[in-house]
Amino acid sequence: MEKAKISAGQLFALIFLFEMGTALVVSLGLKAEKDAWLAILLGLAGGLLLFLVYTSLYKLYPALPLTGYLRAILGKWIGWPACLLYIIFFLYGAARDLRDGGELLTASFLDQTPVFVNLAIMILSVGYVLNKGIEVFSRTAQICMVVMFAAGFISNFLMYASGIADYHQLLPVLAKGWEPVVNTAATQTFEFPFSELICFTMLFPYLNDPKNGVRAGFAAVLFSGLTLSFSIAMYIAVLGVDIAGRATFPLLSAISMINIGEFIQRLDVFAVLTLIIGDFFKVGIFFYAAVIGGADLFRIQDYRKLVYPFALLILIISMIIASNFAEHIEEGNFALRTVFLLFGVAIPLLLWAAARFRRLVEKKNPPPFE
Repeated sequence: MEKAKISAGQLFALIFLFEMGTALVVSLGLKAEKDAWLAILLGLAGGLLLFLVYTSLYKLYPALPLTGYLRAILGKWIGWPACLLYIIFFLYGAARDLRDGGELLTASFLDQTPVFVNLAIMILSVGYVLNKGIEVFSRTAQICMVVMFAAGFISNFLMYASGIADYHQLLPVLAKGWEPVVNTAATQTFEFPFSELICFTMLFPYLNDPKNGVRAGFAAVLFSGLTLSFSIAMYIAVLGVDIAGRATFPLLSAISMINIGEFIQRLDVFAVLTLIIGDFFKVGIFFYAAVIGGADLFRIQDYRKLVYPFALLILIISMIIASNFAEHIEEGNFALRTVFLLFGVAIPLLLWAAARFRRLVEKKNPPPFE
């Protein structure tokens, strides 16, 4: 592992930007229609419980990343292949988010630029920063979080000030009952983006203050969930549930409607800024988790040797996982219910149960005194 330390504030920034990622700019939870904001809050409740599992494993093995305690809990013969699968999962997560960002940029702003060019520039930029180390990456996150806060505050204030938000479009609440809300939370808003937090199990050992770091992590998950819920509610209030549900990029559609005195308008730059910052850090954290996992599993002292080879792998995977954006979205919906549920929820729960049982047995049957 890299010899580095990150603070609680830096972890907060990383988790917040990771959770915002692509979730802030897509139609998250709109299967529940007007109650999408409520489906996100239900997903957040599950996300907080899941994060509790991740931090509990960290407390049991504070010096080890996920790939370390997988082998400690499951043993060499099962743990080693499981670690390899997690590295592949992290690469796949980075590739999916890279493709998300590239496709959205191409569809909305850079329509004359090939998707491959956008993807290559993005992954090389991420690789360059990661090559400088997690401390540089974390400090960059703190700066970018301030920029995203400012862009978000200005955007929402102008949407309110311009009078384009009709909050009656959020009513009636639970018009179709709880069933669509619960179904959406179970099949989408819990897995995306909260189960993806599994990659932070690779970063926890870098905390310089574990106690405050864990608290900051919970605060970041809570704050990001509330921000996503508020944002989706604003999209529905501005666009209406039908347009918001059909829009590829509802954030851009909502911001483009701002027009105050025929002077303050065309604020697409805020949407672009949000997309680039969020996608950069989401790809970066998945990418870094894969690199550190690879270095740990294959006993490579300098993780930087893997940065650019893994960047090339992510770029190739992002291009071959789908032939077009519609297929990419369809595959993503399937992956949320299978791949992300397995690696982000099922395996961590099994690991936590096995680790707790192991500690309980060791307390009842301590090793003989030597």
